[in-house]
Amino acid sequence: MTAANEFIPSGAEETGGKEIFGIKLTPQIQAIGIAVLGLGVAGYLGYQFVLPEFQKSGELKQKLVESKQTQVQLQAQIQKKAEAEAKQEEAKQRRAQVTAMFASDGSANTLLLDMTQLVNRINAGVQGDDLKAKITKFEPDMPPATATAAAGAPDPDILNDTSFGPSLVGKLRRKKYKVEFEGNFAQTRNFMRSLELMQSLLVVRNLKSELLASNQAIEIDFLKGKIIPVAQPQTKIKTAFDLYALLPLKQEEKPPTPAPIPAK
Repeated sequence: MTAANEFIPSGAEETGGKEIFGIKLTPQIQAIGIAVLGLGVAGYLGYQFVLPEFQKSGELKQKLVESKQTQVQLQAQIQKKAEAEAKQEEAKQRRAQVTAMFASDGSANTLLLDMTQLVNRINAGVQGDDLKAKITKFEPDMPPATATAAAGAPDPDILNDTSFGPSLVGKLRRKKYKVEFEGNFAQTRNFMRSLELMQSLLVVRNLKSELLASNQAIEIDFLKGKIIPVAQPQTKIKTAFDLYALLPLKQEEKPPTPAPIPAK
């Protein structure tokens, strides 16, 4: 026979017997423990697998941004290079246009013939040699070094002073001539204007003019006792000047073209 105070239900024995660190494992505690364990496992899996994927995604986005920046920089460099090449080509065209204005060695050698043809056109229809314009002097003024220049010496025609500006030193050649012209005022003016209109680039310096003679045709009126001019006075003017023909450098004399600066 069993006493009443000795009866203990079997369920109570089982429930009261499960403890961990002094904590009874009730169903609620077990559910919380499972939930916490699930969160820990999820966090571990996220740390091990999901977080690296996020990091890789961030790195890919950063690389994409850097790639776009690099592409923009490359496009800017390509545009700057194209602009530099266009400017260089434009400079070449301008240089060619300016060079075309210069005299050539051939035109410099025929300069006297060209000037003689100018005088012949001026004298068209003029009767009498005394009334015709003429070139009385045409002498090349060669530098002293020309006669004694050794082989391989610099071309003495190269402009090595600042008489035409400091920016042209060493970039042009020049040939100098001593010229004298005789004619009346109209003929002299016509001749000088024709020199300006010649295709070759010519420069006139040290221009000097002097009156050689002046003749006035007259008649004498004996009845009135007067001297009457019957025509315009005929004057003869002597004009002397230095004539420079500017020529481009020869191909072997041209300085090397500097390489274009790469765009940064």
